[in-house]
Amino acid sequence: MKKNTFLLLGYSHIAKKRIIDVFIKNKIEFSIASKSHKEKIKKVKKQFSDYNDALVNSKANIVYISLPNALHFYWAKKALLLGYNVIIDKPICNKLSETKKLIKIAKTNRKLLSEAIFYNYHNQIKRVINIAGGKKAIKEIKVNFIIPMPNKNSLLMSKKFDGGAIMDMGPYASSIDRIFFDEKIKYLKIKTYKNHIKLPIGFEFYANYKKRQYTGLFKFGGEYINQVKFFTKTKEITLQRVFSPPSDLDLNVNVIEDKSIKNYQVKKDNCFENYLLELLKKINQKNYSYYYKQLEQDHLFRDKIQKKFLRS
Repeated sequence: MKKNTFLLLGYSHIAKKRIIDVFIKNKIEFSIASKSHKEKIKKVKKQFSDYNDALVNSKANIVYISLPNALHFYWAKKALLLGYNVIIDKPICNKLSETKKLIKIAKTNRKLLSEAIFYNYHNQIKRVINIAGGKKAIKEIKVNFIIPMPNKNSLLMSKKFDGGAIMDMGPYASSIDRIFFDEKIKYLKIKTYKNHIKLPIGFEFYANYKKRQYTGLFKFGGEYINQVKFFTKTKEITLQRVFSPPSDLDLNVNVIEDKSIKNYQVKKDNCFENYLLELLKKINQKNYSYYYKQLEQDHLFRDKIQKKFLRS
């Protein structure tokens, strides 16, 4: 297998919390470019203070972009044009047109382009599908994802850097549709919420398919809830901590069937590590078609929510 090396653009919270530890654990060589962090970072091969300098001189073959949302398109485009494989923290881009441009460049250069949505690589998702009797047995999904209102200085609350609930939570809403149903929506009703500076702080929707339903509430402001319920003809299956499953804790799957309740334990699992190792295999195989399709499909769903917000 060809040796892959990473250049991490940005020393973000997720980089510190998840990415670098997985690099170190799997003995993956990596460099980091950060404009703000000057201290030496452990195990890093090279450290840069300028993104352009890093792209030219890192000698990596994969760029992981972990920068504020508004910077994703510019640096992803530059990296792709320089011949890098590119992974981007969600959301990939603000505009659907930007995502399509990146896909076109990636296809032309035969490079990986992936939005880092990885909660579905946790074993709890496989367990749900198994308990349900397969994806086709799932008739309805209900999502409640609420986080306390972010601090006003948070990037999540910044219009300048493309913050807001649609950008932050929209990729999760879109991915549920793709991962579990992956079929044409017959009817979609959307409601959005904004704050005093007209930043989207929440959205909810009802999606009706040929024989299935998907409802979701995603918002800033309120007690923390990170829950998805799956319904088959006979079962109600509930997951907690769905979109941010911790890698160091066992999780539970709650199942109600015939008025009886069962709890199944899922042993701790690192969904980001599973995702990253799959990407490395695909890079060595030069097999990227799934990721191109995923990007456009997810952004099309999120674009419907964005357009509804802009009309409101």
